[in-house]
Amino acid sequence: MRSSTKLGALAVAGALLLTGCATGATPDGDAAPTSLVIGNNGDAITWDPAEMKEGAIIQYAEAVYDPLLRKTADSTIEGNLATAFTYNDELTELTLELREDVVFSDGTPFDADAVVANIDARRAGAGSASEAAKTITEVVVVDDFTVQLNLEAPNPGLLSALATYLGFMASPAAIAAGTLGSEPVGSGPYTLDASESESAVRYVFDADPDYWNAEAYPFETIEIRPYEDFSARYNALATGQIQFMYGTSDMVAQAESAGFTVQTVPGEWQGIIMQDRGGSVLPALGDVRVRQAFNYALDREAILESYYSGFGQISTQTFNPASEAWVDELNDAYPYDPERARELLAEAGYPDGFSIPISYSEGFMSPLVPIVAQYLGDIGVQVEQVPINGFSDGGLETLIAQPAFMLSFSTNIPAWTDVLNKLTPTALWNSFSYTDETVTRLLEEIPRASGDAQAQLYRELNTHLVEEAWFAPIVTQENVYLSSEDIAVTMQQAQLVPSLRFFAPAS
Repeated sequence: MRSSTKLGALAVAGALLLTGCATGATPDGDAAPTSLVIGNNGDAITWDPAEMKEGAIIQYAEAVYDPLLRKTADSTIEGNLATAFTYNDELTELTLELREDVVFSDGTPFDADAVVANIDARRAGAGSASEAAKTITEVVVVDDFTVQLNLEAPNPGLLSALATYLGFMASPAAIAAGTLGSEPVGSGPYTLDASESESAVRYVFDADPDYWNAEAYPFETIEIRPYEDFSARYNALATGQIQFMYGTSDMVAQAESAGFTVQTVPGEWQGIIMQDRGGSVLPALGDVRVRQAFNYALDREAILESYYSGFGQISTQTFNPASEAWVDELNDAYPYDPERARELLAEAGYPDGFSIPISYSEGFMSPLVPIVAQYLGDIGVQVEQVPINGFSDGGLETLIAQPAFMLSFSTNIPAWTDVLNKLTPTALWNSFSYTDETVTRLLEEIPRASGDAQAQLYRELNTHLVEEAWFAPIVTQENVYLSSEDIAVTMQQAQLVPSLRFFAPAS
């Protein structure tokens, strides 16, 4: 695996300066931007944190909403709107002590009642926050600026959830009015300038001069522009329309020669989620031998070198390599062996193969799907490629009842976040609610364990998932990020795109 790098930017004069971007003087005399323009992977379909789904859209939310907790660059959890957080000995009660100097942009004060309103809304929502919120049985107001979250069972991913969608605080008045989906009202570092914004084109945010942590957000304005197409996004960077983008490995050489900053961080896994493991829509997927055949059919080494240009590592796992669930040896479980794949298909009753529709996120997965289709075709499995538009906010509703799909998934720390996203019967990416006895047992045991015992249970879970072939991962890739030389971006572990507070002028 390549290590994270930052390539020295070349002088490119004014050609790459952002058109119309306000600047100020830096100590060395160069112009420093007072505005930041980000090219994002997708559009903000909703502003309601209860409906938002994991992915790059977190930057839209971070502009207007402040979370209760926050993640450092290495995914350590620290205080934010909640200045202190403590568990009881049984890990079933989490007490949060709140800041007392925060007001939402509509003038509503932030207090314990606001936390209750937000968490109740997340519990009723259908976004990424919903699974973590389900473990909260009650939010008790201890006093005006203290709340206690009572849990039905320990939740190892709760603190991480409170640092993202579960923890994003919106105005209780806007929640009650039902207008949050179209009009964000938060207490974050910026407010949306609706008059300067255009849906699906650009979203402009103005800094709140009274924000309690304004020094962490040095730009006077931030603009986020959605581009689902990678080429369009790169062209925008090359012509100075944006200053930052999530890129692809095949852009690195061109970006380096153009003088852009190139950074990488281990991140997403890409491959196939075979969610119809019970065979209710496509009976073939209900046979573990078929799912294993998919894994043997993929030449991960060749795909890594050709498609990903070596930026990543082959993987049969869906967890973060730095998480407690990772097992190095599992990556040897399915060497490329198309003959073995054909044998397994024949044993399962499919000697002549079968057809399978595979849905995928158009733009993100478009170049990879034909490669996978060719490998599966070599073992007799004919892929019907089903492109899905509108994946910018997860597009989950388009995947319900689809037997299999290909997306690019973040890997998280702690590993429990990935459990909640993909493995529980009510997880966002488990539309068929499939489980088995081993997974059910481990999902009960993991939250109640700690330390080495918990890590061992995670590894047992991961091993079981690989053996049962719930998924057919290809690689854990190194995410590639490209930026102009006038800004500096701190890479963030286990998040698809860096949080806004990790952006600053280069000076």
